[in-house]
Amino acid sequence: MSGPPTRGGVVGLAFSTAARSASYVPLAQDGLDLTGSLDGGTVFGTLGPMLEDPQVRKIGHDLKRDMLWLAAHEIRLRGLELDTMIASYLLDATRTTPTVETVALEYAGYQALTADTVRGKGAKAPDFDRLPPDGVLAYACERADLPLQAAEPLRARLDQERLAELYRELEQPLIPVLADIETAGIQVATDALAAQSRRMDADLSELQSQIYTLAGEEFNINSPRQLSAILFEKLALPTRKKTGKTRAASTAADVLEELAQHHALPRLVIEWRAVQKLKGTYVDALPQLVRPDTGRVHTSFNQAVAATGRLSSSDPNLQNIPIRTPLGREIRRAFVARDGHVLISADYSQIELRVLAHLSADTALTQAFIRNEDIHDKTALHVFGPDSGLDAHELRRRAKIINYALLYGKTAFTLSRDIGVTPQAAQAFIDAYFEGYPAVRGFLDGVIDEARETGEVRTMFGRRRLVPELRNRNGQIRAAAERVTVNMPIQGTAADILKRAMIDLAGALPPSAPMILTVHDELLIEPPRDEADSVADLVRDRMERAADLTVPLRVDVGIGENWMAAKG
Repeated sequence: MSGPPTRGGVVGLAFSTAARSASYVPLAQDGLDLTGSLDGGTVFGTLGPMLEDPQVRKIGHDLKRDMLWLAAHEIRLRGLELDTMIASYLLDATRTTPTVETVALEYAGYQALTADTVRGKGAKAPDFDRLPPDGVLAYACERADLPLQAAEPLRARLDQERLAELYRELEQPLIPVLADIETAGIQVATDALAAQSRRMDADLSELQSQIYTLAGEEFNINSPRQLSAILFEKLALPTRKKTGKTRAASTAADVLEELAQHHALPRLVIEWRAVQKLKGTYVDALPQLVRPDTGRVHTSFNQAVAATGRLSSSDPNLQNIPIRTPLGREIRRAFVARDGHVLISADYSQIELRVLAHLSADTALTQAFIRNEDIHDKTALHVFGPDSGLDAHELRRRAKIINYALLYGKTAFTLSRDIGVTPQAAQAFIDAYFEGYPAVRGFLDGVIDEARETGEVRTMFGRRRLVPELRNRNGQIRAAAERVTVNMPIQGTAADILKRAMIDLAGALPPSAPMILTVHDELLIEPPRDEADSVADLVRDRMERAADLTVPLRVDVGIGENWMAAKG
């Protein structure tokens, strides 16, 4: 099943029940006289029972998109059999999101029509709702037929690569869950965002004034060339790397972080960029994304993008709102519950470290979680000893960075920059960490060795990432591959656990308390105020039982009028 996309909605429905055969039903468009088009009410009224029948199995490419289109016409698509986009993604998650064209070529041996072929190219190319039905016919029918043709080869490959269960038990059931979350959306307080925008304008003006004072002149802070001239020519700060064809000195964030140790101006530029980015990306953009018919923001979740299996979101991307900065917290304050409701934030606590404890079977790490010890304090004691001379807050901060740095395969050099020590000192910290958690070193080394042998690395639930780069002759490429190899079973397993929890909760939550957002390891639920406590208990229970680990899963749950208050 498929329908050609348009900015206005669905222009037609195409169905295929046998290979190389399909039917197309064009829908009438407002204000257009398209001969042969049918009234949408008649079409959906006739086809609705079939689309909602779970016994009629549905195959398509990006079935969540189809679900959302049909939901706008009050039709609940049921009977999902295979989503060729998700299936192809599971087979090789390192590639860009599979399109109908790429899937058709790889699994059906067919060169599909492209949208540009049908509409033409360029800004003046008409959208599909401006084309006559016969101009869309072949394209639409291919969109229904090609997933059907690719289905059997994809099923066979999923079985062959031991991914069929992951698809069947996790990724496919997640499709309607994500569709429901997108449909629900989340309310934003546009007046609060407008006030914050004004405050940020004042902050930017003040930062700009300070930057100009330190520079001794006015210049375009957004211009890398002009900023480079100020930093490296006028202020004579040390250059570390050059970029582009011009080989100009870089003004990237990591360079500015280093330069901030020598002069105050780079730190102000970092702050200025951060404020400007948050203002443009969220504070000013979110009000424009509120849908007039719902009064809410509806993000889109990408199920076939991240190689680790993590979800991402777009339009808007709500994954990148800073958690720990004051500005990030203020943006979260603008996400509010509707009248009579509250928000529940349920966030897995240190889930990646708990997954590491389970997978590595390290006794010290496992026992720390079983005893509910503070893992960062414990690591601080292992790494820095009892007489480090650092205050407790700084010790814990450094230990936390080390705990997570090793999950991402960071080197001593990178870690040294993160915690502000020499590479030699950072290496000593890494060595001390592995002395404290010896089985972790063996686990990480074993993951790399096995992946080098097999060309892939898997999560606890069987999700895989191909890593042929481990055999590359280029040392830098190999090192990068080792980092993603180490991270995959940990971050990927954490992502799988969250997805399992989402699927379970979708069937357990009362209709009055929908899931409305997921960000990394966190879920947001919007229950009526008088149901908040019981729903919070349910959410915590289901999330903590989403996987059977040798260490307990813990979920931090908070309730509030807005996202920041619920997050605590």
